[in-house]
This record gives sequence, structure tokens and C-alpha cells, in this order.
Amino acid sequence: MYPSGKVLFIIPLGDIVPYLSTINMIILAVLLAVLALPILSNTDVYVEIDHRRPRIKAKIVSPREDKIKAALALVSTLAATGVVTTGDVFNFTLFLSLLGISNMGLIGTTVEDEFALECAFNYGLMCLIASLPLFGGAALILASTGTLSVHELMKMPKGAGGWTLTYGKALLTAGVIGEAGVGPFYAVKVDSFRRIWGRYAFVIHLTTLLTFSRYLELLAALP
Repeated sequence: MYPSGKVLFIIPLGDIVPYLSTINMIILAVLLAVLALPILSNTDVYVEIDHRRPRIKAKIVSPREDKIKAALALVSTLAATGVVTTGDVFNFTLFLSLLGISNMGLIGTTVEDEFALECAFNYGLMCLIASLPLFGGAALILASTGTLSVHELMKMPKGAGGWTLTYGKALLTAGVIGEAGVGPFYAVKVDSFRRIWGRYAFVIHLTTLLTFSRYLELLAALP
């Protein structure tokens, strides 16, 4: 029995074997609903609050800027879908890194806003630093168990891999927390939400939280 419930669908691709279980199917449905939000909505004007000088102004969004952000939101949601459905730890880290890159683009593509570029730089720096323990943890899991397949890891007895696996899980957890921007790293995302439209801030916030929920299932599957 998988930690996320009964397996409903499996795609045999060597050791990777993407799959959908009961909980993963719910997460995927929410992700597809998130993708529909920026595509179906049509917000051309949004309110901008200047915290340095107390004032509120309306800003008109250009169609070109809206199309760029919608494309990046599509990439972000597809990356989160890969995180949810993959059956391989290394692919999990790759999709999570792609999610961070696309979210950084969503923040930094706000036209005529220098502070948005600064927020995107801070977000990208956080993801860059988090990628070191993220991929390092996956490497230690491979070194201690000989596989990165979630299906094979679940068959191993508890305690397999010894201290190397324990250290690898700790590094992987630190990397996921940094990439998803949860815990103390959430402070970096707060400024970013002030420089991006509400519907796309919702995409960033929800995709990262749902992928962290997927990691908790992955962590429970490790020996």
C-alpha cells in the first residue's frame, strides 16, 4: 500500500514509472484547476500599493505581458504536475527545480518594475542555494540504496541504507523547503507577492505548497 493510497494509474518507463494514486489524483485535479485560473480570467487592471510613498494606483496590464505570464504559469503548473506524478527521486528534484525557475520568471517579468526584478533575484538566489542540498540528498539516497525508484525504495526494509540514507533524507528535506519557499524561506516570497498580480501569485503559492505535500508522501515511502 502506497502512503498516498491505492495506485490508480501507472506508466511503465524503466525505473521511473510515473503513477497516480488516490491523493495524487486530488492534487493533480487542483493543479489543473489552478492552471485554468490565469487562462480563463481576464484581469487587465490591477491595484498597486506603493509602500514607500503612501498611495494606491491602478495599473493597466498590456496583452503581451499577460501572455508571457500565462505561458510561464503553464510551465509552472506542468512542472508541478511532474513533481506529483513522478516515481523517481531524481526526476522529482528536476521538476522541482523547473518549478522554481518558472516561478522566478513569473515574478521578474512584471514590466517597468525594478523592485520586481529584485524580488525575482532574491527568489532565484534562494532556489539556487536550495538546489545544492536538494540534488546532494538525491545523490546520497542513490549511493546508500542503489536506486532512485520510489517503487523499489518502498520494498526495502526500514533502516536500509544506514546513516547515509538518513543524512540524504535530511539534505533532501532542506532542499525541498528552500525550493518550495516554506518555513523560514517564506519571507522571500512575501515581497514577491506584492509585485505580481493576484491570480499568478495564487499559482506560485499553491503549486509550491502542493509539491511540498507530495514530498511528504515521498519521504514516507523512503526506508
